[in-house]
Amino acid sequence: QPAGGEWKGPGVTRTAAGGYVFTPSAALVGRNVLTYSVTTTGVCVSTRPLRITVTPDVTVAIPAVPEQCVNAPALTMRATPAGDTWTGPGTTAGGVFSPAQAGAGRHVLTYSVADTLGCGTATQTVVVYALPTVNAGPPITRCASETQAFQLTGATPAGGIWSGTGVTPGGLFTPPNTNLKGAQITLRYTVTENGCAATATRQITLAPSPAVNFPLSVPVCAAAPQYTGLAPFSAQFRAVLPGGTYEWDFGDGSPKSTEENPVHVYEKPGTYYVKLIARYSDCTVETRFAPVEVGEVFVPNIITPNGDSLNDAFKPLFSCKTTRLQLFNRWGALVYETQDYHNDWGGSKVPDGVYYYLLRDADDRRAKGWLEVKRTK
Repeated sequence: QPAGGEWKGPGVTRTAAGGYVFTPSAALVGRNVLTYSVTTTGVCVSTRPLRITVTPDVTVAIPAVPEQCVNAPALTMRATPAGDTWTGPGTTAGGVFSPAQAGAGRHVLTYSVADTLGCGTATQTVVVYALPTVNAGPPITRCASETQAFQLTGATPAGGIWSGTGVTPGGLFTPPNTNLKGAQITLRYTVTENGCAATATRQITLAPSPAVNFPLSVPVCAAAPQYTGLAPFSAQFRAVLPGGTYEWDFGDGSPKSTEENPVHVYEKPGTYYVKLIARYSDCTVETRFAPVEVGEVFVPNIITPNGDSLNDAFKPLFSCKTTRLQLFNRWGALVYETQDYHNDWGGSKVPDGVYYYLLRDADDRRAKGWLEVKRTK
């Protein structure tokens, strides 16, 4: 500026419209000085220079990129000379290409070099394949007593490979021996197309056989092994086999439960017969569990530690959990304490008399009262 001047120099040409263009060429590689001249007043002409550096064309090389699956990890593109800019679908400027971000298809990636040493551009086509759509077929329910092999059908597309417990690659499934307890078995069906593998699963349910006196899944009550627990007793029940619908009868007249693994509290002592009706597709299985024996909490108020093996120790029926016991004399002094009582305190080291106990188990159940120690002759 001002407009209307004249450009001169290597590579400068005037257009038909009266303007000027500069055209780089191999002959102009290096620094070129152009001038712009404008007539000011009279015969005076003002001229200013413009330096333009022309860099050579650079040969850009990009190694071939293998075909990718859409779930393949991101890969770093390579090119020479290194260090310049990538553009294209799923690609960062630093050259990290994500097949998942680009999606399935043919993607043209461009690598551009532009600095004072040279300029160049090259492209590379990367092919990304979608995963095959796989369906392993509907769930199958059989009884645990049916152990004859059968062929799996209904999986699409054809030609896939089966894997899992009891199945051949071709899909011949032999139910395992579960001793009639049943099982949930997950099989995998894998299909590979264009080098890309996708997998679907198929659930096989072997329904357990009906059972009577099925064992309870509860820990032994160490303090009173003749009982399942002491009232109020919280029992955790578990279905013989998951994956069905359930109807629990706890045997005490309470409402039935449809939970898979319910917790039920028996408030009163007694013998309770628990029944579970489980349905797995077309199979209905009835399981009768071993009786739940709930004992009554009882804490004695006298012991007679005279060596006759009768009532020699303080044996409360208080809790099946780890229990802390503290004993105090009539003046409130602690005479005995243990964090894990095993019904074995017999009044040693204390005289006859009345003592006060405090029991506290791991569930914070508590009991307190008095206990007489009397050594009869």
